[in-house]
Amino acid sequence: MTNRSNKRGAILPKKCIFVSTLFSAQMESIHEQEKLIFEEYQKLLGEDEKVSTDGLHYLGEFYYANGYWGRDLGSEEAEWERYCKQKRGLVVLTKDLNDDTAWDIREEHGRKNGDPNPTPTQHIFYRNLRRWVYALVNMDNEGNLPDFPDIETAQECFETEPWVRVNLKKVPGQSSIANQTLAQYIQDFRPLLLKQLEIYKGASIYLDCTRRYGIELLKELYSDIKSFGDGDDEWIYFSEKYRLIIVNSYHPSYPLSGGEEAYYNRMKDAVRSFYREHPDFL
Repeated sequence: MTNRSNKRGAILPKKCIFVSTLFSAQMESIHEQEKLIFEEYQKLLGEDEKVSTDGLHYLGEFYYANGYWGRDLGSEEAEWERYCKQKRGLVVLTKDLNDDTAWDIREEHGRKNGDPNPTPTQHIFYRNLRRWVYALVNMDNEGNLPDFPDIETAQECFETEPWVRVNLKKVPGQSSIANQTLAQYIQDFRPLLLKQLEIYKGASIYLDCTRRYGIELLKELYSDIKSFGDGDDEWIYFSEKYRLIIVNSYHPSYPLSGGEEAYYNRMKDAVRSFYREHPDFL
């Protein structure tokens, strides 16, 4: 994951956002709906900033060019539908792209750029993200997550199984973002964020890595969301009506107390505790 600086600090002026009537329930594909949303984003951003597109990850052929790995479209839409029917549709909510150049996050691969061999990157962001994706899409029918995986196992899942990643801020930034800045972007682009999240409403699992900003957005789509358990640091939120859970996590790049495996196991225990009390969600 490249860490190149960008003019993160500028907050967009408030604008009256009109969500095009082109969005409709009759759209043929997920990627067509994503395309229309990103066109609306780009109109609002103007010429000075470029949208970092995101959404349902591509599962097509890999390619390596100019020192960078990329990926083509593949069978991800059919696979997404299949996983949603199995209640394993996963949406990951993150803050923004840590880069100074916009690129299509749907081509995300977890491989080491600069190496023409398909080698998993050791960046902390991808070490954690691919493990968490692996865990949640490979949960068994009793709510048990698999044991802490090795890099190769998690990487294979990252590359071959369908999942969605949505950034709440669609322009590139740096290694961190102030809460106030993120909140302003969410406010300015709220209708488009909600419209994009509606595309993936077949999901049964959400992983929110945004300090609950994602949870607050999802409450506008699923009004009965509430926390599971006691205290101010709940791991799990859920919707009884829609039979979905939200895993409330730190950002993948955050230095995790006790180490990465210990944090993985805490997530594993929290998810199992929820499904033990709500087996009808599976």
